[in-house]
Amino acid sequence: MSGAVVDPRVRDTAIDWLVRAQSGLMSAAEQQALEHWRQANSEHERAWQRVSSLPLLLQPGANLLADATARRALQAAGADPQRRRQVLKYLLALGLLGGMSWQGADSTLVRSALASYRTRIGERRRWALADGSSLWLNTASAVNLESSDGQSRLQLVEGELALDAPADAAALQLLTADALLYSRGAHLLVRHDRQGTLVTVLRGLAQVSARQQPGPLALPAGWQARVDARGVGQPTPVDGFLAQAWLRGILPAERMRLDQLLAELSRYRPGFLRCSEQVAALRVTGSFQLDDTDAALALLATTLPVRIERRTRYWVTLVAA
Repeated sequence: MSGAVVDPRVRDTAIDWLVRAQSGLMSAAEQQALEHWRQANSEHERAWQRVSSLPLLLQPGANLLADATARRALQAAGADPQRRRQVLKYLLALGLLGGMSWQGADSTLVRSALASYRTRIGERRRWALADGSSLWLNTASAVNLESSDGQSRLQLVEGELALDAPADAAALQLLTADALLYSRGAHLLVRHDRQGTLVTVLRGLAQVSARQQPGPLALPAGWQARVDARGVGQPTPVDGFLAQAWLRGILPAERMRLDQLLAELSRYRPGFLRCSEQVAALRVTGSFQLDDTDAALALLATTLPVRIERRTRYWVTLVAA
């Protein structure tokens, strides 16, 4: 029966097989093993059919199982079954309680796949919205947009956006996991990462508050503030030209630690990019092209006492020269 509950262990195995099948890493022997597994038990085949038909996989541009992020995560997991299982659960926290039912529907992965606007790793893109606003998304970003009752509502699921709204645009509500913003006719930069949400106002005014702590802070043009679980941080002045350098494809650095610079560059390339502890504290000043991170690494190797170690195309480490 198509509506029957699938054993969680069988479900997890089906997800494991599907990710491997879609990742581009599957060998001929593994393909044969998959066929044997599907034919070994009717519940195996039922689980396979359900996983294969999940709506996540049918969304335009949302084939996350073939995405570089999934591939690099699987490569990093290696052949260790337990580690591979953990990686797969992070990639697809999906349940099979019915043909169209899945657990983890609020996970970042799923919400990003179904977002109104999204970008891949290394991609930056602009959209013209119906109210005349311009929306830019930085690398690996996703945004949902809703409009009703004369108000627009944006949800930044992950990544970074720039929004330039005309003076006569409707009131805007912008949400992240940490922050809630209200503005009208403003030019904003918003970035959400593990440290929280960084809000920068380039023009106009934004009312910024923490999702869990009501009480907005008025943030004027030329200022930025970070919002996290502790609330809204102290506003600081910001150089608007430098703050939106990513729109021009540039990463500026002024005496930035090498490990911090590489963390930023890694957002724009698939795979793992890091440095050894011996060189992590080296200071870097310069401008780096986000569309050619290999050139940026080569520049670092010529200006700093470091050399590049490449285990694979997707696993790069800077070490002491």
